[in-house]
Amino acid sequence: MKNKPELKANEEVILTNPGFYKDNLRSGWKPGHLYLTSTRLFLWQPARVIFQTHLENIKEISVQQRGFILRSKDALCVAYTNRSGGEISKAWIMTKDVEAWKNRIFERSLLKINQEAIDKLLKELDPASQSMLLFLWQNRHAAIEELARICNAPNHMDVLQRIRKIINPASEKLIGFPVLTFERSKIDEFTGKKVMFSWWIIGGDKPEKDKKENLLDIFDEGDHINIIMELKGALEEDILLDIKEAKLILSCRTPGSNYSEEVSLPSEVDTESVSKKYHNNILEIKLQKTEGKL
Repeated sequence: MKNKPELKANEEVILTNPGFYKDNLRSGWKPGHLYLTSTRLFLWQPARVIFQTHLENIKEISVQQRGFILRSKDALCVAYTNRSGGEISKAWIMTKDVEAWKNRIFERSLLKINQEAIDKLLKELDPASQSMLLFLWQNRHAAIEELARICNAPNHMDVLQRIRKIINPASEKLIGFPVLTFERSKIDEFTGKKVMFSWWIIGGDKPEKDKKENLLDIFDEGDHINIIMELKGALEEDILLDIKEAKLILSCRTPGSNYSEEVSLPSEVDTESVSKKYHNNILEIKLQKTEGKL
């Protein structure tokens, strides 16, 4: 007899606990093991699943008081539809840490972060925190090393402090939920790849699969480097440039997206001699070389 349920390809377990389930207030509680994964919520008994719903079918989740072993306790109430979009059904689930389960299910199924919410949040943040949030909004996830580089943080602890004491508290105040979450392992739905030990935007819009890359050319002009790229719909004052570890880091906001790009440089450049011109959706960046070569 199997002592663990079979997971589907690319399905990751987020939470698991012993639990009880009922689908009718007059019926008894059925014991099992509760699982929240990247795609579904289900209760498993040895050899079979007795309740499950896909996360996209969850319409509402709340905590309600229900009788359990001669006393009243908090239980999850999950309202969901079947895959064909039929009538709404309800299930009640009893487990420990009910609030934690409600929050994780909510952020995976019902929480939606859009450009409007990000714009409101950006207004509440300092420039370094804005850079981190914009990078995550554009890329959906990032390792702590990437975030430290983006905001020029002195160490990883500075990044964690920004997330835990600045970005997420501001998000909870504005939208009622922290916008950033850490995942030890998660499948990127856009690329299909497993991403390890990274920070993610919660409930963000999925990137467009047919989004075209901006055109970019690099010219070595002897004493300087010219970078010419297409960047549609930007304002020159919103284009930010930084040089870190032989890379030019460009970030800006456009009406349709938040754009970021890392460009590997063929030679060492003077970080104090960087100029840019932007006209008719074409950005030209001039970098003065130093004498040393990479």
